[in-house]
Amino acid sequence: MRWSEEYATGVARVDEDHKMIFRMAADYRAALDAGQGRAVYPDFLDSLFLYCRGHFGFEEQCMSELRCPVARKNKDAHADFLEVLSEFKERYAANGYDEIVARSLTDNMEEWLANHICNVDIHLKRCVQRRAADNDS
Repeated sequence: MRWSEEYATGVARVDEDHKMIFRMAADYRAALDAGQGRAVYPDFLDSLFLYCRGHFGFEEQCMSELRCPVARKNKDAHADFLEVLSEFKERYAANGYDEIVARSLTDNMEEWLANHICNVDIHLKRCVQRRAADNDS
């Protein structure tokens, strides 16, 4: 899965963060394909969780400041995604590495990202445009 301009929100840091999450997923998928999944999985889980938590906080703040109509939906979706990541971390802690589970994380993550960005985060673009128009008035 690759970044597309259709995912752009108009908030540079949000867009850069999204690009980084896409890169993280692609790098991890490459590691899996190269047989290195076991070696990088625990660090990937931790890094992804921490990065997403920081990104989500910033994005939620942006939506709040811009009075985005989907701010609550966004916050709830973020909490759900972080819960899913926590479950992957717990499964790893309890059972160790499982390549099928590791691949499902990447598949789940890429699907969630595309759906979430295109259906929720994209609302930021209209909010940014509205604020710019208000400032021009």
